[in-house]
Amino acid sequence: MQALTRILAATDFSPAADRAVRRATLIAKQHGAELRLLHVVHPLTLYAGQEIDAGPLDEAALAAAGERLGPLAERLAREAGIRTHAAWRIGRAHSRIAEYAEEIGADLVVVGARGENTLLRLLLGSTANRLLRVRGSPTLIVRNEDVQPYAHVVAAVDFSRGSGTVLAWARRLAGEEQIDVVHVLEPELDRRLPAHERKQADAGMREIAGGLMHHLLADLPGKHSGHVETGYPPSRLLEAAQARQAELIVLGRHGQSGLEEYLLGSVSKDVAQAAACDVLLTGEN
Repeated sequence: MQALTRILAATDFSPAADRAVRRATLIAKQHGAELRLLHVVHPLTLYAGQEIDAGPLDEAALAAAGERLGPLAERLAREAGIRTHAAWRIGRAHSRIAEYAEEIGADLVVVGARGENTLLRLLLGSTANRLLRVRGSPTLIVRNEDVQPYAHVVAAVDFSRGSGTVLAWARRLAGEEQIDVVHVLEPELDRRLPAHERKQADAGMREIAGGLMHHLLADLPGKHSGHVETGYPPSRLLEAAQARQAELIVLGRHGQSGLEEYLLGSVSKDVAQAAACDVLLTGEN
């Protein structure tokens, strides 16, 4: 994979967003990448029924964002020894983040798992979840309060073409640490086969999966181990991450229908929403 050159961190100045900014700063420092900071002002004109002239208030909010974001970018550049740039926009946060990421050619977008106003989150859905619906490129959702280099990383693979991208991102963010590569076999056959045939079928599937895992990891650099699990994929992945005290889960979103992609396919959606640690969705690269 090509080296990281530009990372975008979106912030609303909340504690959750602060963790995302610190994680993005750390990754930028580790890879010698440029860090772009973005704050999106939610315009008052989006609220129906208001009778005030929202234009001046929106402009004032944009100016205030610049006054906060500019010094933050300068401080991070000085402390981390990286290149930084600050930008502020007005509109719906997830749309503006996706647009700006495309505009600057961001290799990675980093956002906090939560941080918006609670009522807005209940009404509209979190910015992170909405962003995942409109952005198909690598997006890191940050939950870890302790922002340190990743020491325990779980990579979820399904042996499709996108699995190579998942492993490349996992290695990129794990550095020299070991990666636990997990494939989950769904027990679909168990519901369709007679009981006396299930054991043999399960053994055959595990043997096939083991062979695919060996082939997939043959050329992967660094320390890694492969694991084949059986069960409902989101639950087993979350259990695997918890058992290994993972700070990061890496998985893709390939192979979904148009509707599933819009809704964020079940495995990606469930893991991204329920994980206790950071989650990187690699997209379809």
